Amino acid sequence: MTKLRYTYDEKLLSWEEQNDGEADVEFWLRLSVPDANVEKGVKAVRDYFDHNDVLTDVLFYAHHNAVYQWIVRRDFYEAFVIRAFEHKLLTSLAWE
Repeated sequence: MTKLRYTYDEKLLSWEEQNDGEADVEFWLRLSVPDANVEKGVKAVRDYFDHNDVLTDVLFYAHHNAVYQWIVRRDFYEAFVIRAFEHKLLTSLAWE
């Protein structure tokens, strides 16, 4: 798996990647302050993966207090991170 390096607006949100070497990678996004643009980006990423032909590529969960969780199948890691960048959840993206 290619490792991507990315950054995000730490004043606006926290973004955590949990990779335990298993088949999936978990991402957690927590908003520090309410932001309509981030919430719009979250919905756009969710909608993209909900409407493709693969049912198990990315699983999405919305939790209380503006906390979002994605469980991403390893072979969709790059596509997910790129889509998060495209919808401005991430501010920079580079291949390591």
